Amino acid sequence: MDLSVSRIRALSAPWAEVPSLAGGEFVGSWFAVSPRRNEAFDEVTYVLDNKHVLDGGNFPQGLMEGFYVLALLDHLVNEVVYVEDPKWSGWNYGLDRVRFVSPLTVADRFRVRGTLREVTPRQDGYLVLLDCAYEVEGRDKPAMVAEWRVLWTLEN
Repeated sequence: MDLSVSRIRALSAPWAEVPSLAGGEFVGSWFAVSPRRNEAFDEVTYVLDNKHVLDGGNFPQGLMEGFYVLALLDHLVNEVVYVEDPKWSGWNYGLDRVRFVSPLTVADRFRVRGTLREVTPRQDGYLVLLDCAYEVEGRDKPAMVAEWRVLWTLEN
């Protein structure tokens, strides 16, 4: 499959029509992480201060730590899955079935692709379930797959 041909595909709706997004597919734009920001992630999460530091020579140059890969979901998905209302916000509700399929480095271009699988009405909004994967340019296997639950709310 030639991944470069596929275009950005956004999913959006006004607040009252959020349930209509269930089953919709989304595709983000190609993205690359700056080496400086990758290094900053290690600094701000204190992994360089771990009591038992792993030998970095065992990892590919510029490897992105798994928690950093997951942390980018909000930025990448928010570009293409959103509610058409300025008072909308999303609260991270949890990640399930996370799997790191192939290593991701700062040299790789990747993007998010997925499906908004479910929309469940809640008293304070909608609980949405997104099936997400990071496609890596020039690679058959994704870097990561995960199920992500987000509580969408609307400010009063």
